[in-house]
Amino acid sequence: MKSNLEKTTVKDISRLMNTACLQAGASTSLAVLAERLCASDRYKVYLTDEENRLCGVIQAKQIAMEILNLSTADEDAEDMLPAITYLLNSRHSMDLAEKAVSVQADCTLKQVLMLMNDNSIREIAVVDEDGQLVGTLEAKHILAKYLQAKAESSL
Repeated sequence: MKSNLEKTTVKDISRLMNTACLQAGASTSLAVLAERLCASDRYKVYLTDEENRLCGVIQAKQIAMEILNLSTADEDAEDMLPAITYLLNSRHSMDLAEKAVSVQADCTLKQVLMLMNDNSIREIAVVDEDGQLVGTLEAKHILAKYLQAKAESSL
């Protein structure tokens, strides 16, 4: 790996990408998304359209906040469960989704880190030329590789 973040691209460190990121269709119910999130170690689901192009992202905290908002509005605990169940089954992922921040393989790591900083995210989606999700890249992996390359170059 080149030690310079301005020259190193996502493609150069592609082996660090998480290709097992959670994905779901844009019309998936919040109930299904909540189940997938709880069964994994991930905290967000990347949403795709009919052509399998990245179209949004939803985080576990967004679903949890919807449930919290509903539960604080109703003081009768017995009535909460059906209301929460209805909410999770009637609302779809795109109802809460945010725009997904993404990069392509030719993007430099400096650009990636700047996008992460500007959008207050620590994981970024990597898409191919058709906009299809290839994987995700975390800031900690970029940092670790940069520090490793820097240490090797000073030997």
